[in-house]
Amino acid sequence: MGRYFDRFPLVNYGGVPAKNLLTKVDFTQEALRDIYSNFDYVLEPGMNRPDMISYSYYDSSQYDWLIYLSNNIIDPYHDFYKSPEDFEAFILGKYGSYEVARNTTVFYRNDWASDDSVIDPAVYEGLNPLLRKYWKPIMDNNFRIAGYDRVKEDWTISTNKIVSLKLSDASVVSEADLVYQSSTEAIGTVLSVDLDTNIVIVQHIENMFVADDTDSIEEVILLQQTISDDEAAFWSPVTAYEYEEEKNELKRYVNIIKRTYLPDVERLFIEKIQE
Repeated sequence: MGRYFDRFPLVNYGGVPAKNLLTKVDFTQEALRDIYSNFDYVLEPGMNRPDMISYSYYDSSQYDWLIYLSNNIIDPYHDFYKSPEDFEAFILGKYGSYEVARNTTVFYRNDWASDDSVIDPAVYEGLNPLLRKYWKPIMDNNFRIAGYDRVKEDWTISTNKIVSLKLSDASVVSEADLVYQSSTEAIGTVLSVDLDTNIVIVQHIENMFVADDTDSIEEVILLQQTISDDEAAFWSPVTAYEYEEEKNELKRYVNIIKRTYLPDVERLFIEKIQE
């Protein structure tokens, strides 16, 4: 079978025959529900194109279209795994610099991965009730609670705090800028700027801003706090760079339709494309 678009129907486009690229084929969910028809394939270094995977497993690069379909890839440039070089170029293109990507917080996540501690039942009982949700019981052989370790769930929150800063001159900042106060080492990301009132709304706060004329901050108002000070140690900010890197790494796990199913998949593809 030829490449992905070879079987697409022709349409008349301005008097010229053309492939109907709006044709949609979606039969993969039925196939993927059959646990015997597919398996997970982890991309090795250098194996960063669907045609390479196709050649490696199907002995032909012509089945790259099947890699696209079985992994719901619409945009091959962004939906497929990016090599380290392509990833770095993507970061530069989207965020302008590595520094911006590494300093831009996108959300907060329950930071259980960096905490492997276990606490005694007595310690757990003495915790602030607000903090008990971060711990789960460990049972011994007699089904008694032997201790507690961290709840291993990736809870996320869009931000930890939102504050209003009244500046002496708000024109010096713009939306998405990082604002920093040297006296407190507080830092945050600008959500919005009102030049009429010189009010700047800031989120993703580290430390806390205070009113200080020497830093041109006339007033500080806490508008919202989603992570309390007591809970802050259980959460970590996730930067844009980390977020994009995690998404890209997950794309290294590719679903492959087993070669024994290839004739049936090709037949079904042709039937669907001709409907």
